[in-house]
Amino acid sequence: MENYKEVYFKKFGLTLVILLALMTAGCATRLGAFTVISTKSIDWSRSSEFKRSNQKVEGNDIYHMIIYLPTKFNVTIESAVDNALEQVPGAIALVDAVLSSKRVDLLFYGNDGYYITGTVLIDPSLVSSNDTVKETEETKFLAFYTENGKNFTKKEISESEYLSYAVE
Repeated sequence: MENYKEVYFKKFGLTLVILLALMTAGCATRLGAFTVISTKSIDWSRSSEFKRSNQKVEGNDIYHMIIYLPTKFNVTIESAVDNALEQVPGAIALVDAVLSSKRVDLLFYGNDGYYITGTVLIDPSLVSSNDTVKETEETKFLAFYTENGKNFTKKEISESEYLSYAVE
């Protein structure tokens, strides 16, 4: 009789663990990598003016399910891209972007949505003078020996100073 109870509790426990595992699942899927992705209208004839930022940004559009009630009814890739672009003034596109979809399902909670990560492409004409933008170009330095020829020093220089030293 006791052997029957042990077998019953083992089967019940195993069934309970399997049900809980099935009810608490998550999944992440890489949907693609994009050279350039944008939701903005871009004038490509001015592409030589665009600056590529060193800054990577992440954007997402997700909804939550709380006790099987959604907090949002529509998630889109466009909203995820827009959320990423809004983080940087003058941003018009994401370069080398990776798009993925992630989903988590727990017993009484879940979420689902799109996530995108990429480097920002900036149109300087869209950036106002009040906006603060992280440096979009690499910092330029002038390195030289001091007058005595023994000490080595470097000095940060502007783009115009750098171009005046550039050899053609």
